[in-house]
Amino acid sequence: MNFKHRLLLLTGFWFLLSALLLGGLFVYQQQLVEQRTQQALHKELAAHMRDDSPLMQGTDFNPAALKSLFHTLMLLGPDFEIYFLDQQGTIRTHAAPEGKVLLGSVSLSPIQQFLDNQPFPILGDDPRNPSVKKVFSVAPITEFGSVIGYLYVVIGSEQRALLAEQEQLTTLFYLIGVSLLLVIGFSYLTYRLVKRTLLKPIEHVTGDLQDQAGNDFRLKPEFVNQVPELKPVAKQLYLMAQQIQQQFLQLQQEEARRRELLMQLSHDLKTPLSSILGYLETWKIQNKEPNALIDTAHRNAEKLSEQLSEQLALARNQQQAPQPKFEQIALYEVIEEIQESLAPEANKKALSLAVSIPEQEVVFGDRQLLLRLFANLFENAIRHAPSNSRIALEVIHQHPNLTIKLCNDIDPSAPSGSMGLGTKIIQSILMLHHSQLITKQEENHFLQQFHLPASSG
Repeated sequence: MNFKHRLLLLTGFWFLLSALLLGGLFVYQQQLVEQRTQQALHKELAAHMRDDSPLMQGTDFNPAALKSLFHTLMLLGPDFEIYFLDQQGTIRTHAAPEGKVLLGSVSLSPIQQFLDNQPFPILGDDPRNPSVKKVFSVAPITEFGSVIGYLYVVIGSEQRALLAEQEQLTTLFYLIGVSLLLVIGFSYLTYRLVKRTLLKPIEHVTGDLQDQAGNDFRLKPEFVNQVPELKPVAKQLYLMAQQIQQQFLQLQQEEARRRELLMQLSHDLKTPLSSILGYLETWKIQNKEPNALIDTAHRNAEKLSEQLSEQLALARNQQQAPQPKFEQIALYEVIEEIQESLAPEANKKALSLAVSIPEQEVVFGDRQLLLRLFANLFENAIRHAPSNSRIALEVIHQHPNLTIKLCNDIDPSAPSGSMGLGTKIIQSILMLHHSQLITKQEENHFLQQFHLPASSG
């Protein structure tokens, strides 16, 4: 199961369980409040019934009076069930139909708690339903100063209990239904919120990484502009991509130095040495008799050739390139140095280099990388521009950056397509400076644009 399914399942289960627990607690509290209220309202009911009716004949109760009273009161108030108990709690008489009373006696402990004014609700036995405890009202019946029995009134008749149970079931089903709707609605809204604020951005970040994986991991500067939850991750990924680009530049620099060294060694040593070995081997072939001097010279030449091969192998080993050093640099000086170095190439094609840049503009970057950046840009422009044309470079201050625009015409006979390694080096250098190269081509017109961080110093 993926994250969104686990989240949906967990949220649904948790809120359903919460709804059931809260619903059960609500029903329990509702019953408790109802029992306390009923018992408090009818606390003196049994005492009033005892005082208003001639319940006793001498030292014994009056069965006819009790029957009449029980019957009349139960008709007037069907919510009450009335019983007469002796001192031991045995039911002596009642107004219930025959066969309805299932208990022969009632526990005296709740009765004593009631008479001692213990906190309500106090639940006592229900003679008609032994498995259920109910609130009650009770009054002692005394004769000559001693208790001879109790008038025991159960509050909440059997009929009322059946009706209440049906209503409670209806309420419970309604509560469960509403809870399910709320759970489903909340789960859906939670899923939509998580999907919009987390899952979708993650998919977007993943897509960007997949797209850039085939583009030498050059991430755009706006990649770090993610939702708050993903900003730390995006920032670290961007820093990682910068490190990759820095390593890429190091590899390219090492490759250039290695190629230069190999070409120099090949020109300065290999060709003359090969010529010497060739002459020595020719002499040995033409002269069958051994010559110690020639043999020594041939042997030393071969040894020198082996040493040269070892030196070439060492030249192929990578060396640690210096780390970029970011500082305040006058951009005008960098451009001027590149112009001077590339002037011969531009003069060969009679190209004019027009540069519009204020001398006071200062950027924050690595000088060597910027020299290489503009060298590659101008070399590409010179290579693709037609003879007797113009190459224009314009620098515009747009706080907090400097926008650089390089414009040149395109020679139809120049090679088309990607500009190869030079463009990759340019993109990598720009990424280390939190920028990227934007290229636009319209018919015979070519525009390259990027920005560099302006220094506030």
